[in-house]
Amino acid sequence: MRKSRLLKVLSLVTVLFMIFTACATTAEENIPEYDPSIDKEDIDLLGYEFIIAALSHGGQYPLNPESGSTARADQLLQRYKETEDKFNVKISLIDGCDIGRFQTLLVANLKYADLMFTVMHHIQRGPLQQGYFIPFSDMDIDLHSGLFGTPEALNAGLFGDDYYAIIAYYWGFPAADTMPAMWFNPRVISTYQQTSPHELNEQGEWTWAALEQMCEVINDTSDPDENKHTYALAYTSEPYLEFAALFSNNARIVTKGEDGRLTYTLNTKEALEALEFIGSLAERQLICNGGDRQNIEPFVENRRAFFVEFTHLGLSDEGRENLAYKMQEAYEWIYFPQGPSNPDGNLARTSFSYNSRFFYAPINTDIEVQELLLPYMFQPLPGDTVETWQDDFKRSTFFSNESFECFQVIRDEAFFDYTIYTPFSDVIYPKIMDVTKGKISATEALESIADKVQASLDKFYNDYLE
Repeated sequence: MRKSRLLKVLSLVTVLFMIFTACATTAEENIPEYDPSIDKEDIDLLGYEFIIAALSHGGQYPLNPESGSTARADQLLQRYKETEDKFNVKISLIDGCDIGRFQTLLVANLKYADLMFTVMHHIQRGPLQQGYFIPFSDMDIDLHSGLFGTPEALNAGLFGDDYYAIIAYYWGFPAADTMPAMWFNPRVISTYQQTSPHELNEQGEWTWAALEQMCEVINDTSDPDENKHTYALAYTSEPYLEFAALFSNNARIVTKGEDGRLTYTLNTKEALEALEFIGSLAERQLICNGGDRQNIEPFVENRRAFFVEFTHLGLSDEGRENLAYKMQEAYEWIYFPQGPSNPDGNLARTSFSYNSRFFYAPINTDIEVQELLLPYMFQPLPGDTVETWQDDFKRSTFFSNESFECFQVIRDEAFFDYTIYTPFSDVIYPKIMDVTKGKISATEALESIADKVQASLDKFYNDYLE
C-alpha cells in the first residue's frame, strides 16, 4: 500500500535520484554510487519513522550497537544518522523480533516494523504464504546489484517468482547465517603432529580420508575420567556433523525442479556414503558423542581438534557464548573436507538453513520509503568501498588469511537447503542421528523419511504454486 502523501520529491531531484540508483562503481558489480551530497531538503519523508526489528544471537544486537563498542558499530550508527539527515526520517531499532506482536498489530492496522530481521522459518512457513510480507522484487530497487545478498542468499527468499528475503551484504553483519561451519584448534593439531588442514586444503588433500586419519591419531581415552578424553571430532544432539558430510559429498535434502516445485532428493548414493562415513567413525569410537548441541568447551580446552556448528558461533559480533570470547588462543576456520562424490571440491558445502536470518518487509510498510532508503542504507558503511568493506572485519575477527578465505567461501557459496519447508526437527534430524548412533542403517533412515518430507514440501510450498 503506497502512501504518496509522505513524499515531497522535486522533479529535478527525482531525475538525480534515478541517476544515483543506476550508477555503478564497477561494471561487474553494478553497485549504486554512494553519494551523500543530495541535500535533505530535496527528498523529504516528513519525519517518517522507519523501524527495524532485529533478532539477535547471544543477547547482542549488532544492528543496534552501543556507540564506541566497535569500529563497525560506529560506522553503522553514522550510516543511520546520515540516512536520517538526508531523507528526514527517524530510524528506530527494536531489540528482538516478535512475530506474534506483529500479527496482532497488523490486525489492528498498526505498524510493528518496516524491516524485520529474523530466522526464516518464522516468516517463510506461514506468514509469508498468508500475504503478510511484501516481495522486495515488487520494489523499484536493483535487487541483484550485490547490495542485498548473493544470488543464493536471494534464492533463500524466492517463493514462486517473488523474492522476499535480503541481507545487507556489504555491511558484513549480522553474519550470513550458514550451516555448517568448521573450525580447528591449531594447538591440538600441532600436539598430535598432524598437518594443518589449511596446508592440506592448499595441496588439494583436504579429504574425508585425511580427516579419518586425524580421527585415528587424535584419540586419547587413557584417563579414567571421560571428560578428559581427547578426540579429533564429536557428534552432538543435532546433526551438524552429518549435514557437513552430506553437503561435502554433493548430497542435497531437497532439489527445486525446472517447474519450480520442490522434491525430496536425499535418498541417493552420495547421501548413503556420507551417513555411512560418519556412522563408521562413531562405530569405531574414533569420534565421540558430544551430547549437548554446543560442543564448544572441549574444543576450547584443547580436547577436540575440530568443532562444527552454525557460522555465528565463530564471530565476535554474534554473541558472547561463542569461540571469540571463550578461546584464549587462535582458532582457525576451515570447511568440511571434500567427499569422494565431490572429487573437484568445488561444490558448495554449506547452506542457508532452518535458522538462517534475513530481512523481511511487512505488508503495511511504505514501499516508496523502502525504495528510497534501502539502496542508500545497504551500501558499504561510511569510509568503506566494495573493495575495502571487509578489511576491518578481517583484521578484527580472523587469525590468518587462510581462515578469512575459508569464511568467504562458506558465506558466498552457500546454497539454500529448503529445510524450513520440511519436518526437520521432528523427522529428518532424529533419523539421521540414529544412523550415527548405530540404531538404524543409512538406507532405512533415508527411505523412512522420504514420504513425510515430500508431503511437507507439498503442503508448505508446492501447493501454493498451483
